[in-house]
Amino acid sequence: MLRNSKGFSIYTVISIIAVIALAIILLVPQFYNVKAQEKTDQCIENMKKIRDAVDDYMFERKQSFSGDLVELVRTGYLRHAYECPENGNGDKYIATGNFETGEITVICPNEAEFPNHKL
Repeated sequence: MLRNSKGFSIYTVISIIAVIALAIILLVPQFYNVKAQEKTDQCIENMKKIRDAVDDYMFERKQSFSGDLVELVRTGYLRHAYECPENGNGDKYIATGNFETGEITVICPNEAEFPNHKL
């Protein structure tokens, strides 16, 4: 039987390598799924903050809101204009709020690509 100087057979070495490879193959996709879920959760959290800011805007000003987030930042309802974490810079949310009905809609700019990005 083939053995190296430390006493391990070639079959033992191959078995250890196979187990390590199998563990890597099983864990790598899970890692990427966790990252994707984290981005989805962050996007939804951003939309909740925007929804709350629009609600405060409408309550205090007694008027509807429509447009991008620059007005909410300028008036102090948001600290900054949030962006979807999926694609990076430039992907700003769109928000509308109807004062009379109380309905607030926040839309992710990447909703077509990522249908889970909904409130």
